[in-house]
Parts: sequence; structure tokens; C-alpha cells
Amino acid sequence: MQFLSEPSGGSDVAGALMSAVREGDEWVLNGSKIWSTGAWWSDWALCLARTNWDVPKHRGLSVFMLPIHQPGIEINRIEMLNGSQEFCQEYLTDVRVPDSERLGDVDGGWTVGTRWMMHERQANSSPFVTSPRNTRRGSAGLDAPLIPIAARLGLLDDPRTRERIGEARLLSVVREQLNRRLATGMATGRMHAQSSAIGRLFAGHLGTRRDTITYEIAGATGAAWTDDDPAAESGVGYLIRTISTVAGGTTEIARNVISERVLGMPREAAPDHGVPFRNVPRGGRSRS
Repeated sequence: MQFLSEPSGGSDVAGALMSAVREGDEWVLNGSKIWSTGAWWSDWALCLARTNWDVPKHRGLSVFMLPIHQPGIEINRIEMLNGSQEFCQEYLTDVRVPDSERLGDVDGGWTVGTRWMMHERQANSSPFVTSPRNTRRGSAGLDAPLIPIAARLGLLDDPRTRERIGEARLLSVVREQLNRRLATGMATGRMHAQSSAIGRLFAGHLGTRRDTITYEIAGATGAAWTDDDPAAESGVGYLIRTISTVAGGTTEIARNVISERVLGMPREAAPDHGVPFRNVPRGGRSRS
């Protein structure tokens, strides 16, 4: 499990406030992580923590590997509107981690983190990404029963409905082929290692559009249904359709990565660039 996002950080993963203080051959971790999908099910975590407050934010991070189910770690599952409880928030209090379970150099965690985030963006093709069995995802997504819904409503011969089903199928095929091309390109060095952001951006569009199409086909039955209605998840999926643009790193961040890392465009202006993280204002205050 990856302990990356924090309640105060939004998409700014490098702005981590989780602290790691060295005491001899151990590190003591304190702080909170959030939106960790399946943390309740996982045994180990990779945790990005702040080890240096006196350098710019990207340079003061380190990565630690630690067992999740141990004293000092509290896991709260977050129930979403559709009943899914896969997202979790974790609270770490005085959790001790041996220095031998640090990955990469001290203060060099951003290098480690960017590589593992590459695999996160390639969740559908990376060999290092697994998921709990029989879990309920946050979106109707690729498993939305488009044809059963259309059949029940007598819309299979409706030209507009057929166009929508065709569009959904086309988007699925494009994503599959795009991910295959990206994985091959990055593995052979023909494409930039951060090209996985292209797949992440497309996945955000695909998920949102699929949930919208499902709801458009379901019509009024997507707003009210019975338990045995195949349209049951279309309304809920539509209400939380934007999850596809947030989970796994926001599509806004993916666009930045594509423009700056893949296309070589100028970096976005950052007021905290080169500023010691201790001096970066947070909620009107800086760390004393």
C-alpha cells in the first residue's frame, strides 16, 4: 500500500507533513495519510515522510517500508456515496521504523516516489499493482451494464443509444491499446518514463464519460430504482463520476506532468520553489 496523500496536501504530494525523526538506528513517524485504497487489506506500506524541513519540499522527503497492522497505526475506512469503503485514512503515532527499512537515500525519497507513482498511473498494466478480491469500486466504470440497461428499457434499436454504447466500447479499446503502447514504449526507452501520465489522463476522461453514458441510457430509471434493477448503479455512478479524475493522482497533475516532463514545456510557476519547506506558509502559518 502506498501512504502518499495527506488531508492537508491535496494533489501536492511533495508537501507532505508526515514527520520522520531519526533516533539512533530508528525513525519515529507521526502524521496522517488518506485516500489509501485497500489499506485495510494490505500488510505493508511504502510511506513518504518529511525528514528535512530546512530544504525545498522535494529535497526533504524519505521513503520507509513498514507493516501496517501494528501498534501506533489506526486505519479508518471511508464510506463513499455508493457504499464503497475501499478508501482509508491512517493515523500514525510514534511508529518506529528501522533505518534498514528505508528505501533510497535520506532526503532522496522524491526519486523513489516518482518511480512508484509511475506504476500507480499504469495501474492496469503494471505487474506491481494488485487489488483486493470482491471489492466494490467507486465508479460504474468499465463494468457498467450498458446493454442490459438498454435492453430492459427497449432501447437497443434506438440509434442514439447504439451510438452511446459504441462510444463506450471504443473508449475501452483505446485505453487498452494506449496502455499497451505506453508500457512498451517506457520499457524500451522510446518514451519518457513519465509518459504514464498520458494513460492516467485518458483514464480520467474514460471513467467520467462511461458513467455519464450509463446514466444517459438509463434516463429516469437512473434516478430511482429497485434492488433488482440493472440500472441501479447508474445514478450513483453519475453522482461520483468525477472520482475518475481524482483517484490515482488528479488529471490536472497528469496534464502538468505531460506538458513539463514529456513535452518539455516550461515549468508552472511555483511560489515555494527553492524555499525551505519550514518557511512555506500553510494555513497562514509556517512551521516554527
